[in-house]
Amino acid sequence: MTKDEIVDTLNDLIQITEDSHEGYRKSAEDAEEQDLKSLFNDLSAQRGAMVRDLQKHVAEQGGAPEASGTILGGAHRFFVGLKSSVMGRDRTAILQEIERGESEAVRRYEQALDKDLPTHLAGVISQHLSRLKSDRDRVAALSKASA
Repeated sequence: MTKDEIVDTLNDLIQITEDSHEGYRKSAEDAEEQDLKSLFNDLSAQRGAMVRDLQKHVAEQGGAPEASGTILGGAHRFFVGLKSSVMGRDRTAILQEIERGESEAVRRYEQALDKDLPTHLAGVISQHLSRLKSDRDRVAALSKASA
């Protein structure tokens, strides 16, 4: 894999992780229930740390790290906000939308791991993927419990 391909792969992960970071931050602002507000703030902070970690690895490869999320991520946050407004901030609906967004992040990380990345970067991505899966499953469990 060339350095440019590595940088492109890492920047793709930065964008999807930044989408998650911003989504959790916005959800924390909008959450009325303290347990969700706390959870979303925690997950937002974790995603922010993951973004910074990936940006560091892009810079180490000689690339320019992405600084923002995707257009689709912005649209997803808008949809979550709209759904919250229309449905009266229904806990289950919000959690299901977040779970859906996290599933997309998991898919993108798995795609990155299918590439021929240097071992140390594959290790970093694997650690992030484990965190994403764990957090997605945590949100899914909360969603099922509130349904």
